[in-house]
Amino acid sequence: MADTSISINSQLDRLEKISDQISKLITSGDYNKICHLDRIRKKIINDMNEKNHSFNSTEKKSVLSLISKNEKIISEFKSRETQSLAELRNKQKCSQAYLATF
Repeated sequence: MADTSISINSQLDRLEKISDQISKLITSGDYNKICHLDRIRKKIINDMNEKNHSFNSTEKKSVLSLISKNEKIISEFKSRETQSLAELRNKQKCSQAYLATF
């Protein structure tokens, strides 16, 4: 049981580090690395699900913290994407208006 707890804790630590890295990459816009890290994150979560482990109170707090952090990351990512799309739409409208003058 202690080995399982150590394994779960190490996986939770890895998930937290991956979340931190994804958060940093969002600001730089490196979507390829974000996708790669997200695949690793999903694999770790699937591995944890397959083990059907019951979390103790400390692990539950870590999981809730990760969920909160990931929701924040997703929100930030969506916000940046919305902003990028709005900028592209404005550029498109400007280009169309410019072409209409010819």
